[in-house]
Amino acid sequence: MSYNSETLKILNETWQAFKLSTKTNQAKAAKAMGMNQSAFSQYLRGDIPLNTDFVAKFSTMTGSQIESYLTKTAKNQLHLQPIAIKYTLSGRKLLDSFELMPSPVNLDHAYAILVDYCDFIFQRGTLLLVDTEAEIREHDAVVVINKNNRPIYGVLSFKENEWEILEPHYFGGNRFVIRKNMVVHRVSGSYSPETQGKIFKKEHS
Repeated sequence: MSYNSETLKILNETWQAFKLSTKTNQAKAAKAMGMNQSAFSQYLRGDIPLNTDFVAKFSTMTGSQIESYLTKTAKNQLHLQPIAIKYTLSGRKLLDSFELMPSPVNLDHAYAILVDYCDFIFQRGTLLLVDTEAEIREHDAVVVINKNNRPIYGVLSFKENEWEILEPHYFGGNRFVIRKNMVVHRVSGSYSPETQGKIFKKEHS
């Protein structure tokens, strides 16, 4: 995770508030965080670049929610990018052709497959993110499109001089041997769009 001048400003404001309320000086704070005062001071001035270790320890020391706040803020700053949905996992005809999703990288060389049935290892509605340029190795999650235009998703393995895919389902999977004319792409991750259901709230007793 990267930090900028705004992050440093938030840290310093938190430090000033903590110092005033607890009468803690830099020496005591540095000792509590397992470092010397000089390093602590350099972090606050920006002379030493911020890192996740310092931010986590600072958050714990001050009893603030600054670490989770910065993580949430960073996620919210990801740009929404369109990704083409080329297939459904069942092979059914598509209703939507793309989805907007947050991503720190360009998605031009990627496409998505919609999980559209319930006995799969991923929740229905999940998008499998396929990278057409990624290197593929044994034990990677991959996808191959069969002659019926249905994607076959699974884990790649090499057995008895043949490459094969084990397709995972809750009720048992199928094995497919990869033929020479088949195009195989690596599945680099998954994305679950926000659902429209009722928001769950815990009831405190």
